[in-house]
Amino acid sequence: MVENHQDNEAYELLDSGGGRVLEKLGGIISTRACHAAWWRRKLSGAEWRKAVELKRELKEPLRVKIGSVRFQLSPAGGGVRALAPELEEHWERVQALCIAFAEQQRRPARVLNLFGGAGGITLAAAQAGAAVVHVEGSAEMIKRARDHAAINTLANRDIRWVVDDPVKFAQRERAQTNRYDLIVIDPQVPRDAKRGAFEVERDLGALLGTVSGLLSDKPAGVLLFCRQGAVSPTTLRHLMRQEFSVFGGGVESGELLLEGAEGVSSVPYGAYAGWLKVS
Repeated sequence: MVENHQDNEAYELLDSGGGRVLEKLGGIISTRACHAAWWRRKLSGAEWRKAVELKRELKEPLRVKIGSVRFQLSPAGGGVRALAPELEEHWERVQALCIAFAEQQRRPARVLNLFGGAGGITLAAAQAGAAVVHVEGSAEMIKRARDHAAINTLANRDIRWVVDDPVKFAQRERAQTNRYDLIVIDPQVPRDAKRGAFEVERDLGALLGTVSGLLSDKPAGVLLFCRQGAVSPTTLRHLMRQEFSVFGGGVESGELLLEGAEGVSSVPYGAYAGWLKVS
C-alpha cells in the first residue's frame, strides 16, 4: 500500500529512459510509460525496481507539490500526467507576468485559461493575485481543479469555474466584448474523446483568431501549449506571429521539457509558444 507522507510532498523527476520515467511523488517512487524516452537509463535496475505503478497501487489520496502548487492524486484520478509537471516553469512565468501587470496597471490581471485541466495555470495565476476564468469541457476535471484550489487555500480567490466547450466559450466572450490581459491555451483532449473534439491541425488557427479579439487594450500576452501530436515549435511560432504581430511585442517558442535535477535527462512533452507584449 502506498503511504502518504504529508511532510514530504515534493515532485521530482529521478530518471528517464527505456520508454519510461521514474518519479518521486512525496514519499513514494513511481514509474510510468513515456514513449519519447528512448535513451538508456542512468540509475541502476535496483533503483528502478523500487518503483510502484500508481494506477495499481494507489489506495488513498496522495498529496503532490509541483513548484508552488499542490495537487491531490486519487485512485480514480488521471495520474501524474494530468497534473502536467512539464509546465512548472511556465506556471512561474504566469505568476511573474501577473505580478508585473498588477504593479504596472494598478489592478489584478484578468486571465483566461482555456482547456484548464487540473488547474496548474489557474492556481499559479491566483497565487499571484490574478482574477481567473478557468474553462474546461469536463465537469469531473472542473471538480478536481476546484479541489486543488481548496488544497492551496485558494477557494475564496477570484476564480470563475466554467464547464463549457472552450472554443464556443471564447467565441461568445468575443461577441460579448469581454476582454482579458493574459490568455492561456492548452488543448488537451481526453483519450476517450468523441468525434468532434478539438484537433490542433484543424482547429488551432481559428481559435487563435478568436483569441486575438479577446485581448484587452493593455495585454500581457498569450501562451500556447501543445501536448497532443507531434507539433513543431516552429509551427506554433509561425501561427502566433500570424495572429499577434499586429499588436507589437515578440514571439518565442520551444520544447516543453519535464526537467529533473542536474544530470537527469530531461523528457520532451510537446511544444509551446508565447506572444508577450513589450511595455
